[in-house]
Amino acid sequence: MLFNTPIFLLFLVAVVILYYAFPRGRMLVLALANAAFYAYAGVGYFLLFFCIVASVYFISKGLGGRRGRLALTAGLTIVLGNLLFFKYSMFLLENVERILGLTFSLQGTAFDDRSIALPIGISFYSFQLIAYLVDVYKGKLKPSRSLFEFWVFISLFAHSAAGPILRGNDFLPQLRAIQAIRFRTPRVKLGLSFILLGLIKKVVIVEQIAPYVNDYFSKAQTLSGVESWIASYLFAFQIYFDFSAYSEMAVGIGFLLGLRLDLNFKTPYLSSNPAEFWRRWHITLSQWIRDYIFIPLGGSRVANWRVYFNLIAAMTISGLWHGAAWTFIIWGLYHGILSAVHRMYGKGLAKLGWQRLTKNGFYKVVSIAVFFHLTVIGWVFFRANSWSDAVYLLKKMTLIHGVTVTKEQLLLIALIIGLYLLHILESIIVKNFKRLSLAWEIRIPAVIRGAIYAAVAILLLMLLMRGEASTFIYFAF
Repeated sequence: MLFNTPIFLLFLVAVVILYYAFPRGRMLVLALANAAFYAYAGVGYFLLFFCIVASVYFISKGLGGRRGRLALTAGLTIVLGNLLFFKYSMFLLENVERILGLTFSLQGTAFDDRSIALPIGISFYSFQLIAYLVDVYKGKLKPSRSLFEFWVFISLFAHSAAGPILRGNDFLPQLRAIQAIRFRTPRVKLGLSFILLGLIKKVVIVEQIAPYVNDYFSKAQTLSGVESWIASYLFAFQIYFDFSAYSEMAVGIGFLLGLRLDLNFKTPYLSSNPAEFWRRWHITLSQWIRDYIFIPLGGSRVANWRVYFNLIAAMTISGLWHGAAWTFIIWGLYHGILSAVHRMYGKGLAKLGWQRLTKNGFYKVVSIAVFFHLTVIGWVFFRANSWSDAVYLLKKMTLIHGVTVTKEQLLLIALIIGLYLLHILESIIVKNFKRLSLAWEIRIPAVIRGAIYAAVAILLLMLLMRGEASTFIYFAF
């Protein structure tokens, strides 16, 4: 059930009405809504998901006892085993075959086409379950009070398909106070604003540039240098606006229900270095990687070479989390190397006493431009259909000869510049949100505001009804 479809919007309206109509039954409303959301995608995968959630819930009861380590191992085995089977088993099989020079026959099995349908949100709920198990084992979090509560925490339809990744310490207390939540008009208006913003990003921006991206990458090895750059720029904006659209709609749904979900993006393409980028891009995943991979490996409190290794290892695992393909692994490795090199560079500046250079306005603008292009280069690995396509595109992007630009390409370049300016505008609006929203309420008459809201809503509905909605990119992870 895609967020950008009329059926989901009707589903959401029904859930919100029932949620506020029956305050004492809110957990039941959400539990059933979550079950319906997953069952809509496939009853079998819903039952599997519920069984895994139930298993982790009961296992977590033993994490504080004498056999806590055994319980932790059992819980992690179930969660990671499920993820490994559905997401990585075919990838592992293909690589074993390549190494051994063999081909294993899968004829007559359920996997004769060498593919396994991926359960919706499996990577996200797996990481959320792992965090819960580890936090309870370490005594940072008390086990959930009931299976009912735990199911709602893990499966909340607003976020479980593609994030944000929730933490028990942040979200479980909200669920325990759910009956006290009151309908507040300002909060509901804020929620609707986030949902509207997400729909605009998805329907008006992403779905218009997606055909160009798909066309370019489908014929990657015929592209010129200019076309390769255009394709990469467009994908950079496609994936940002697509993923941030989903995340903002999730936050908006949370506001409608009186629940706080974390923002996942803070205009990442205005970052001047890798560390800043990962504080702005997919924030909850970055925090998860930091807390459950980077820090356990030793974090930054070890020798320099170990810190560099930890950065590269953590980011490579992040790449593998995104997908079972060498292109994703290389993308993660690439960002790990960027992070390690940036740390070395920072230490070099410190030794020379040049730290103040990073505060210079011109230096910062240049740094943003340089790192944005490094990020765009990285997206080639992420989006390319194969390793050979990625290598071809990168060669074309770095070895441009005899540049010629067509009229269509000029229009696309203008579009790319416009999208970046829109990104800057988004940053300005976020920084001045309270002041701008107050001015909007005070200076614009209610009738005009209502007319604008109605016009935008009608336009979006027309676009939504126009044809088949495209899925969100991160639904595939």
